[in-house]
Amino acid sequence: MKEFNKYQITYFVRFLGDAFFYPFFALYLKYLDVPNSDIGLILMILPLVALFVNPLWSMFARNVNDNRLFLRILPILEAFAVILLVVMDQKPLIPIVTVIIAIVGQPIYILLDSFTSIYTKKYQMPYGNIRLWGSLAYGLATIASGFLIGKIGYEQTFFIAAFFMIMGALLMNWIMPIDISDDIELNVKSDIRILSHNSHYIRFAIFYVITLGMIFGADNFLSLYFNEFGLEADGFGWVSFYFVIGEILVLSLLSKYGHKISTRSILVTIVITNAARFLFYGIDLPLWAYIAFSIIRSVSMGSMLYITIRYITDITEPRNVTLGTLIFSSVRSLFTALVTSAGGFITEFYGYRTFYMLAGFIALFALFFIDYRKQTHA
Repeated sequence: MKEFNKYQITYFVRFLGDAFFYPFFALYLKYLDVPNSDIGLILMILPLVALFVNPLWSMFARNVNDNRLFLRILPILEAFAVILLVVMDQKPLIPIVTVIIAIVGQPIYILLDSFTSIYTKKYQMPYGNIRLWGSLAYGLATIASGFLIGKIGYEQTFFIAAFFMIMGALLMNWIMPIDISDDIELNVKSDIRILSHNSHYIRFAIFYVITLGMIFGADNFLSLYFNEFGLEADGFGWVSFYFVIGEILVLSLLSKYGHKISTRSILVTIVITNAARFLFYGIDLPLWAYIAFSIIRSVSMGSMLYITIRYITDITEPRNVTLGTLIFSSVRSLFTALVTSAGGFITEFYGYRTFYMLAGFIALFALFFIDYRKQTHA
C-alpha cells in the first residue's frame, strides 16, 4: 500500500475516535445534571491545560519523527482516560479526569498535522486530500454516535470512542518515519527566536487564535443551545454531519482550485462567515433557520483547515513548523478556555442569544490581523 494511503486511513480512524466522544461531552455533562456554569468550567479545562502542555512536546522532540513516537503513545492514554470517565460514578472526579484527557489528548492533532505537513511538503503531496478523510470520518461518526447514544447510552458509545483512539495509535506504527537524512533543516531543533522576528507568522498566529478560539469556544455550547429547542443527541449528530459534509465539499474545492485564490481573500471570507453565523444565532428565530444558516460554518472551518497548514509551511522554516503550530495552538487554547468559561456564565444568566451576539462581534476582530499587502496564493 502507498504511504499516502496509510495517512488517509490513519486520519479516518483517528477522527472516528474523536467524533464518538468530544462533540457529545457537553451533552453528557448535561445528562449528568451538571449546571451550565459548571459545564463551562469543565469544558474550559481542555484548552486551558493544552496551553501549558502543548509547548512541552516541542521541547521533548529532537526532530519531526519524534511526533510519530508520541502519536503511538498518547492516544492510548487518552482512551484509558475516557474509559475512566464513564466507569466511575463520582461527579466531583470529572474535572480531574478531564485534566488527564486534556494532557494526553489535546496535543494529538497538532503533532499529527505537523508530521503530516512535513511529509506532504517533502514529497509534494496534497495535504487536503489526507485531511478530507478525517472530516469524512468525523461526519459519519457523529451520526452513528448520536444514534447509538439514543439506543445504548453515553457510556457504551464512549467505549467505542476509546477503541478507535487506540486503533489510531496502533496505525501510527504502520506509517514510516520521514527520511530527514538529506534535510539539514529537519535535523535541527526548532528556534523560537526566528519565529519571534517573523511578522507574517505573528499576524497569522493572532488571526488563528481569534478565529479558531471563537469557533471552538462558542461551538462548545451549540449542542446545549439547540437542545433548548428539543434537539436531542441523535438529532445533533445529524447537524454535525451536515456541518462536516459541507466542510468536506469546501476543502475538496480548495484543494483543487485554492491555488487560484489569494490567501488574503480566503482569510477575509473565513472571518465574515464566522462572525455572520454567530450573529445569526443571536437573532430570535426557529431551530430550522439556525440549522439551515449553519452551513456557512463549513466555509469558515473548511477554509481554515485548508489554509493553516499550507500557509504556515510557506511562512516558516521546516524546523519551526511544529513549534509554530504548538505556540499559536496553545495560545488559542487559552482564548478558547476564556470564551468557554465566560460562555458558561453568560448562557446561564443572560441566555444563549446574548452570548452568540458577543461571539460574532469578537470574531470580526480577526480582520485587523490579515496581511492585506501579502498577495500570495494558497
